[in-house]
Amino acid sequence: MSDVLQFVHRPSAALRPYVREILWVRSNHSRIQLLLPETTLTLVLRQSGAASLHNHSLPSTIVSGLQKQTRLVEHAPGSSMVVVRFTEVGTPAILHNRADLLYNRTLPLDEVLPRRQIEQIQNTLADTREINQQILPVERFLTSRIRAHDAISPQSISPQIEAAAEMIRSSHGRASIRAIARHAAMSVSALERHFRAVVGATPKKLSRLARLQYVCRLWDTGKSLTEIAYAAGYCDQPHMVRDFRLFTGASPEEFFLRAYPRNLPTFYK
Repeated sequence: MSDVLQFVHRPSAALRPYVREILWVRSNHSRIQLLLPETTLTLVLRQSGAASLHNHSLPSTIVSGLQKQTRLVEHAPGSSMVVVRFTEVGTPAILHNRADLLYNRTLPLDEVLPRRQIEQIQNTLADTREINQQILPVERFLTSRIRAHDAISPQSISPQIEAAAEMIRSSHGRASIRAIARHAAMSVSALERHFRAVVGATPKKLSRLARLQYVCRLWDTGKSLTEIAYAAGYCDQPHMVRDFRLFTGASPEEFFLRAYPRNLPTFYK
């Protein structure tokens, strides 16, 4: 991915509870990217070029929920886009909807947000290619969505759901659901019900996604599969391999031998 130019912006303090990071990604050449399921939803504003998912053309603006399996995305030459990564609990305030309605789905953004708002931000971004001049308009676009949501239905992020999501992330998916529920001071049933609506999946599913990401990071450090299985909290290596196959359709060795670059790095954990 040496020909891919990346710029990452950490949102202002007011946005950070909802948006983890905003990335500008540009590439002159065509590229194929293998996307692993992530632990957060993403919103993409494509400024130039084209992209296809599983050989189907993607619209210029999309929103993608939490996913069950890996996906293959092809980017045409001259691709330029803005990628907004939400926090685990930030989606409802910006999309004004339950996050689990997007589970395993990738939709045109105008099926979720008003077309007028999308056209306005796209036109603003088209007026300049200077990233430093695009940061403020993107932040204003996201902030306006949060303010509109609060005006219609005032709702702050639940500290209990936020604490549960943070425990899953910090434990790399190794904490038990009962331990997470105790940490959040909720019953298991209440946690699962409220968590799914805000985060987009059950605590168990998010834990599996967090563990998958951790396995990939451990592999990149050069550890053996036995070491990775132990560090990631699996009872044994075959259990880890079975879990990995469910997400990728391949064993870890087969998957990491593929030439396709994986997801863009997450800069702000």
